[in-house]
Amino acid sequence: MTETTIFTGFDLAERLKQNIKMRIDALGRQPRCNLFLDSRNAGASAYAQRLAGSAASVGIDMVMREYAGSAGELRRQLQEEADAVMTLFPMPDFIDRNEVAALIGAERDVDGQHPLNAGKLALGIVGYRAAATARACVLVMSEIMGSLKGLRVVVVGASPVVGRPLALMLLEKEATVTVCHVATVDLASHTREADVIISATGVAGLIRADHIREGAVLLDVGIVRTEKGLVGDIDLDSVQGKAAVVTHVPDGVGPVTTACLLENIVAAAEARS
Repeated sequence: MTETTIFTGFDLAERLKQNIKMRIDALGRQPRCNLFLDSRNAGASAYAQRLAGSAASVGIDMVMREYAGSAGELRRQLQEEADAVMTLFPMPDFIDRNEVAALIGAERDVDGQHPLNAGKLALGIVGYRAAATARACVLVMSEIMGSLKGLRVVVVGASPVVGRPLALMLLEKEATVTVCHVATVDLASHTREADVIISATGVAGLIRADHIREGAVLLDVGIVRTEKGLVGDIDLDSVQGKAAVVTHVPDGVGPVTTACLLENIVAAAEARS
């Protein structure tokens, strides 16, 4: 039986935040990020408060803004002065997310969703702004395993904010990457071959012991609210004693994602100075 370690990202995130503080000191001013949300959504509101607290701790001015009630007013809001702009889901249904990305612009994009940033990543061009959760996964993997060269990695989930950019970032690290998704037939036949499984579907308990090989490393990016509290994609009870490492939910990849978002805000401010 394998001894299973539960990984938390606090130490890694703190090292990233110390570097962020040094960059802000060198910048000589306080970076500003406009954070848009629908405060009626409890999850978005709670996340925004946590993010604003983390931003303040390193010297970033995170200004929370309520989504306007019309497309015209929201377009004006998104173009207001700021180093960076973030938009939290759920977004208003009267505006297209691609238009939102265009209005924010590549320079102020902190989510890696502008076509110029996503395109640079796809083409392997240096200087793209990375999607924060995807970059956090790469950093966590490197923290746990060192070099990723040659590792067999299965990414479960193909969203444009996690799965797709993550697969490209892993290819940059010379990992061998398989991407699975909702239409994948016999998911376990793919995941059982993996050294590392990264699951980002939001399906509680999707990955169980019969999905993994002995000694696999599991990164859980899914967060699902249940009556028992927050759970992830990985059935922790099932994989205990078979997986070598499982990231905590929500304190595994989560703190590192927040630090990566803060890094992107500082990078946006640096680019405008």
